[in-house]
Amino acid sequence: MFQDKQVGYLYEVGNQGGIRRAADILGVNPSVVSRQIAQLERSLQLPLLERRGRNVVLTEAGRLLAEDYFASRQRREKLESQLKDLRHMRGGTISVRIGGGLITAFIEGVMREFARSYPQVFVDIVVGSMQEMLNDIVSGEADMALAFGPIGTPELKRHSFQWGPICAVVSPQHPIAQRQSITIEELLDYPLIALTENFGLQRHMNAMFKSQGLQFHPAYRCNQFSTAMGLSQAGLGISFMTAYAAADPIRLGALVAVPLDHPIASSAQCHLLRNSDRRFTPAAHHMWRLLHNAFRDK
Repeated sequence: MFQDKQVGYLYEVGNQGGIRRAADILGVNPSVVSRQIAQLERSLQLPLLERRGRNVVLTEAGRLLAEDYFASRQRREKLESQLKDLRHMRGGTISVRIGGGLITAFIEGVMREFARSYPQVFVDIVVGSMQEMLNDIVSGEADMALAFGPIGTPELKRHSFQWGPICAVVSPQHPIAQRQSITIEELLDYPLIALTENFGLQRHMNAMFKSQGLQFHPAYRCNQFSTAMGLSQAGLGISFMTAYAAADPIRLGALVAVPLDHPIASSAQCHLLRNSDRRFTPAAHHMWRLLHNAFRDK
């Protein structure tokens, strides 16, 4: 019905308040502007300009066209900027799902280097349970996930890394703090701290107790590793995680990690996951490679 160039001329006339001033800005002859707008008026069968004193202003129809042109131009410019960012490996968004016990390793081993290479990329980091992460990867809500625990056989691209042993995490004053290891049976003598059932680590704990014909009966249950660590620091019980997950308080001397004497504890793995159908941007591919290298090296 009409051409973008014609509406662009109309927009500039309304912006400048006159055909001659718009022509100067556009770098064309005023007669070209007048002719194009006249053709547009004939096409639409509507007046688009009206004179007010020495100025030319847009009619209601002209204003609607100009506003739509401006909004469309803004959208195009934003799209062009985003495409340019992708071409030059800048900008964009990466959505990452992380298991709670892997946050420290992710930030120290991956994010510092990634931020240096891609300072303009927005990284959306969500801490979640194993099932939440799997759901987000399958649905396409997340680009990649770093999960800990038994994972089954989902139809996802996966790299798995040794991430054990799972440890009994206690305050330095706890009776088992000086032990080299502890069996599942011996844990029954103390108050235990559980995570909710949808955590991969808790699934490992349940499996270890079940293999010994025992039930995991916690004194406390929480849905965050930080809460579990806080309870252990307060001397209220034994929480369970890898030494990597509790690295900061262990480094500060606030917690001690005692390995569990069980095959499942020593063979526990973390998993780097993505949907094989999802196409990565250069920035996402770089993060995937950093994750793979960081956890392979550990």
